[in-house]
Amino acid sequence: MDGTVHLGAGSRHRIREGHPWVFRNEIGRVEGSPPDGGTVLIRDAKGKPLGSGLYNSKSQITVRRYSTGTQELDRGFISRLLDEALAYRAALGSPFPAQRLFWSESDGLPGLILDRYGDALVLQTLTAATARLEPLIVELAVEKTGARAVVARNDVHVRALEGLPQEKKVLSGHYEPPTPLSILGVDLEIDLLAGQKTGLYLDQLENHAAVLAHAPGRRILDCFCNQGLFALAARRAGASLCDALDQSAEEIGRGRKAAEKAALSVGWIEANAFDWLREAERAGKQYDLIVLDPPPFARGKDQLAAARRGYHELHVRALRMLPRGGLLASYACSHHMGREMWREMLTEAAQDVGCSLRLVSALGQGRDHPVLLHVPETEYLKGFLVEKR
Repeated sequence: MDGTVHLGAGSRHRIREGHPWVFRNEIGRVEGSPPDGGTVLIRDAKGKPLGSGLYNSKSQITVRRYSTGTQELDRGFISRLLDEALAYRAALGSPFPAQRLFWSESDGLPGLILDRYGDALVLQTLTAATARLEPLIVELAVEKTGARAVVARNDVHVRALEGLPQEKKVLSGHYEPPTPLSILGVDLEIDLLAGQKTGLYLDQLENHAAVLAHAPGRRILDCFCNQGLFALAARRAGASLCDALDQSAEEIGRGRKAAEKAALSVGWIEANAFDWLREAERAGKQYDLIVLDPPPFARGKDQLAAARRGYHELHVRALRMLPRGGLLASYACSHHMGREMWREMLTEAAQDVGCSLRLVSALGQGRDHPVLLHVPETEYLKGFLVEKR
């Protein structure tokens, strides 16, 4: 260990309740001179040991606990964490060739994300400690999975909060895009060095499969579609019409290419969703199933009110474009927008439209993105499939 962090007296510390984070203003004093990316022992104000954590003085979350005991962050420990995470995913029996293999706090090492796309891996190291250990993590990941290549997608804003640079590069093996994968009956060509997240929205794959069962014979709008995977799969599954909307020309281009290759007829719409939905509603367009998967408008609690107004407008317009019996798949991917708040927003939108909504199913992030009950931040994706009445 590189030092000891003593919590300050006189304030509530969530780490006592199992939460792994210690914020800068919760620290009373630091003993020793731990480097950013080093490890520290955590003690309360009375000296009681609370575990071992990753340290970074540049981050508001200064300590992230990875063990409730005294545990060195060494090869053996990281190897065991990877083994446990891989065994958990293997037990899920996922039908998809792409899957999250390791997810940060949920798998025991804050700041490490590892995704599988066929025989290639995509790695994200989002804390100073995991960035420092990146070569070891890559070595172990290749050893345990047999991956032919490992790509770094460290181009996410949270790295800036840790004082880390933005970067995309090949860490192991040789990688040339695209990566061909068949998902939900659709042949995709994925560029792991480009696109959203690590290549696909892996957290939505189980939701897509569940909603897809309602696609046959329906007119579908896939709004905020990214590469349009759901629209493509729905068309393959027998939807009578599919339109896919996104404001990214790059993502629409990828979707159009996949549709042409598969000979699937999809209407590709490159537009701002607010503007397009407003005009489509005025024009009297109707769909039987609408998917609304907007980005996280609220990245902080101070943005919640404005975000809720935006979400409300989107859902009012979408509900007006559905007939009685139409389905709406609605998702919130901001941690700050809780499930109950999302339910309330949906209810209020329905009231403004003059309809009611019958719950078909509750939706959430895939099981390969496990939720820890004592760490609410690990449950970020909430959704509902509802029927307009």
